[in-house]
Amino acid sequence: MKTVLIIDDEPLMRETTILMLERAGYKGLGAASAEEGLAMMEANQVGLVLVDVVMPGKNGLELALELNQRWPTTPIVLISGRVSTAADSIRNFNGHFGIKGSIAKPFTLEQLSQAVTSALAD
Repeated sequence: MKTVLIIDDEPLMRETTILMLERAGYKGLGAASAEEGLAMMEANQVGLVLVDVVMPGKNGLELALELNQRWPTTPIVLISGRVSTAADSIRNFNGHFGIKGSIAKPFTLEQLSQAVTSALAD
């Protein structure tokens, strides 16, 4: 069972996504900040990271760059509640820095499963 880490500062989004991941057959972990996410990466075998683009402190793009430098084989999917932000991010960074796709919030279980499956297949 692959472990998927979601790094998102919104507690409800984090917890809901973990439940959705578990329903889709993955082990879900959550982190509230970039720093917490990096610590969880060091402590766990993570197969994929979902990163919120807009977070206080280190934003999702900065975090994605650091994740890719430290764990270059771990795929990253960007998530954002701002559709235009997610679209711009994916257009500029898809295929670079370990970013394998993006998904706009709110998303369904089917959309999440498709994004995770696709990113893990690359």
